[in-house]
Amino acid sequence: MAIQFEFYKNPQPEKEGEEPSYHPRVVNFQHVTTQKLAREIHMATTFGKAEVEAMLMELSRCMGNHLCEGERVHLDGIGYFQITLQATEPVHSLTTRADKVKLKSINFQADRNLKSLCMSSHLRRSKYKPHSEEEIDKKLTAYFATHPVLTRSNMQSLCCFTQSMASRQIRRLKAQGNLQNIGKPTQPIYVPTPGHYEK
Repeated sequence: MAIQFEFYKNPQPEKEGEEPSYHPRVVNFQHVTTQKLAREIHMATTFGKAEVEAMLMELSRCMGNHLCEGERVHLDGIGYFQITLQATEPVHSLTTRADKVKLKSINFQADRNLKSLCMSSHLRRSKYKPHSEEEIDKKLTAYFATHPVLTRSNMQSLCCFTQSMASRQIRRLKAQGNLQNIGKPTQPIYVPTPGHYEK
């Protein structure tokens, strides 16, 4: 077993005469569900599959309750989970009201044991190029055969992109003249331009 990866171009523009730079990213779009984890734990223990699944769901509920209280949750051998916050607008006074603060995300910091387990993995270049322009064009051609319009979230799901990656690819396709926005600037809806994606 090996972790498959591919190189992706960094989003920031290069200076004139500068070589483009790339970063490695894992290429694996398998989604491990609670049910799959429950089956694996069931096979390795004497607990029933339904019992394990119920325990995992209860673990999620308990963790959520503690995180909602602002507590840091530690799972031995796994790591730490902690809520992070952000201000909804620039803060210039310590008297700023609480309604100007919102949840940003839940951060995770892996335990040493989990890190060690992952650090011993082998790495291998992926044979599949899911984010190549050719693959994206193939997926969009198939998509537009059955769908009249495309949104950014559709692009995310279709190509297994992050939100920012989907936005970047749509901007590229618009600049190349492959897509056009028929919606509002704040609520874009894209369609192929004539001659693209078999339209």
